[in-house]
Amino acid sequence: MRGGIAVLAALALLCSGEARAACIDEPVTTAARLHEFEMMMMDVSLRCTRLGIAMQADFDGMVTAHRSLFDEASVRLRRFFGEGVDGPRHGSAYDRYATLLANRYGGGNTSLDACRVFDGVAAEVAKAGDGGRMLGAVARAMIEHPLLERATCSPAP
Repeated sequence: MRGGIAVLAALALLCSGEARAACIDEPVTTAARLHEFEMMMMDVSLRCTRLGIAMQADFDGMVTAHRSLFDEASVRLRRFFGEGVDGPRHGSAYDRYATLLANRYGGGNTSLDACRVFDGVAAEVAKAGDGGRMLGAVARAMIEHPLLERATCSPAP
């Protein structure tokens, strides 16, 4: 729990100059959710591969099938952090945010059963030809409140 609090505190400091409103708007929240989902699935894919569940192909298929949505989310987040769309500079606010996410999900515990479930999720999302509706629904179910939203939104009174 202390690690989660430290990540939230670091992200709050990181976002303090960028977030001018009490809360990020829905398009930025959606972008943060998609980006966080992609990072989580990437990290899970790496951990599962170490356990012998080769989910990289399904993860890659999911990312390829929805590349435009993931790219749009990345561009929106870079703009939120005040950067150009050409990509983050090393050490930039966006780069630090992405690193916080990677670190958050990189050290998780993974079981063979969980890997099979995540692989199935990646496979189903990859083959869904619904314009991203399934991707959005899965991302919302798995990342209800993205880290960026929790760090920038004031808690309800």
